[in-house]
Amino acid sequence: MRRVRRARGGLRHQLRAVLVLAWLNGLLPILRSPLWTISTLATPISLLILLTVLYRGIGMMMGIVGGLVWTMLSSGTALIADSAYYRLELKFQQMIVATPTSPLAYTIGLALSEAVFTLPGIVLFAVLLALRVVIDLWGALEITASLILLWYAISSIAFYSSTLFTYIRYIWAVVSLLTLALGVLPPVYYPATYLGSAWWIAYLVPTSTSAMIIQNAIGITHYSLLQVGGAYLSSIIWCVMGTILTLRIARWRTP
Repeated sequence: MRRVRRARGGLRHQLRAVLVLAWLNGLLPILRSPLWTISTLATPISLLILLTVLYRGIGMMMGIVGGLVWTMLSSGTALIADSAYYRLELKFQQMIVATPTSPLAYTIGLALSEAVFTLPGIVLFAVLLALRVVIDLWGALEITASLILLWYAISSIAFYSSTLFTYIRYIWAVVSLLTLALGVLPPVYYPATYLGSAWWIAYLVPTSTSAMIIQNAIGITHYSLLQVGGAYLSSIIWCVMGTILTLRIARWRTP
């Protein structure tokens, strides 16, 4: 019996759990309610249009970069509401606890589902970016890496944050305010150099470090090698912190 249970809880089971969660909470909502996917693009597209009208070429590029970061950010912060809803209302997390699925697999599955749900927006801004600038292979890898790091960091921290809620009444308002605060106030839609000597503040927020890497990769803002390296280091630290919060501190077993 112990061997059977260990086999069920092995790597194959964890990967299957991740894919099932991504299909259940990500792909199915797109197919059944595409209007929700369109609504998630309303804010980044509005900011893109506004910046393009006000600042022309550079404004459009900043709007596209900001749109990429915003879309990935929203996929992470949405995990707070979905995870809390599954735990508090549907008691779904309690059922997962009774299975061999690990907390990390459950978190990654829900996070992947949010990324799948926002995939149309990511594709849209990626196509707009490709139409505006010529991106070499190294630049494409940098952009992809920064977005993956952002997705993982925000998603893991979001899952931990969801376990702090005991009521779901105001959670969607909190998610909206958090997305706005992390997506607009830090240097995401503008270069970190606009902060002058306080540009290092960008390292304190994962969205701004991702924006720094993308801005430098496409050449609209030039940062030094040390500054870009610091942005990568900050992103990795946020990922490590999110993993520790998810596996060691988050209240996985809810009474």
